[in-house]
Amino acid sequence: MKKEILEKFLSNQCSYNECKDMASFLESNDDELDKIELFENLADHEIIHIDQAEKETLCDAILVKPKQGLLVKRLLIAAAVLLFVAFSFYKLGKHDHPSHLASPLLVEIVNNTESVEWYILPDSSRVKLSPAAKLTYKTNFANDRELNQLAGEVTYFVKANKEVPFRVINQGVQTRAVGTAFSIDDYNSANLIIKLLEGKIVVEDPSNSTDSQIKLNNPTSIVVNKTDFSYNHVENNKEGHKKAWDKERKQVRNNNLKSTIAWSNQVVNFSGVSNADLFSIMERLYGVSIDVENPKITNGNFTGELYQNDNLENLLTIFCQINGCNFTIEDKIIRIR
Repeated sequence: MKKEILEKFLSNQCSYNECKDMASFLESNDDELDKIELFENLADHEIIHIDQAEKETLCDAILVKPKQGLLVKRLLIAAAVLLFVAFSFYKLGKHDHPSHLASPLLVEIVNNTESVEWYILPDSSRVKLSPAAKLTYKTNFANDRELNQLAGEVTYFVKANKEVPFRVINQGVQTRAVGTAFSIDDYNSANLIIKLLEGKIVVEDPSNSTDSQIKLNNPTSIVVNKTDFSYNHVENNKEGHKKAWDKERKQVRNNNLKSTIAWSNQVVNFSGVSNADLFSIMERLYGVSIDVENPKITNGNFTGELYQNDNLENLLTIFCQINGCNFTIEDKIIRIR
């Protein structure tokens, strides 16, 4: 298989028509299938599952005249690869939506790990999922930027688009933004906590059955009742750095993480700690929100020391020198590129 075709194929950057051409190529060069290792390193939640009827419809449309001598196993693999390229979401991937499908497919993102994970949406917005967080959206996301947040805490860094507002629905509460940063989480069984980090948002009833509408123009946190949309402002965590340090040290000790993190009163030693976990600790210690614009950065590990009196900018400078990135700090948001 030609190198450029293979790269485009595996990076999920091809159009629907290109997918069809590639399927034809695979039919004529079925030995190339043996060279493709696409699914081995993918978790189940990173592949969209569609029912058998849709699979048959797609296979009929795409593989109209299968090669007579093609083994059944190879035909199924080719169809599976093509379906994956056309309909999957894989962190940095993008979507093509074939016009013959009657309705858009549902994309599900779940963080089943014990660390924070970042994802890039089809419109280039970014989401940060805490452990156990879950959300869904449809493959026509470019024309209808609506997400359903189903579980856990999610932070959204929205790509501005005045023509298509960005909307998150969580248990009957809609948060709408044009271009901004905010997070949503359960506060208790009756309420959500919504934090505006940057920009402007509107919290409202997506069914329009109530006239309630909450507009936030400045960084703040509110607790919103899911039923009647009553709300209260809450104080952001303003505990001092030393208190946050002591709290984190106790948390690490209780979680038995001494094999990777050794925490004392004045210094913490990291040994092969994931960058994602490092960022989470930095957020809690310094009271900031970190937006990683390139999620690949979170795949690395960090080994080093952090002293209690270390300046946050110095730590970020050292981190970026090691990882070949750069950062900006604006208010309480750190963006790492």
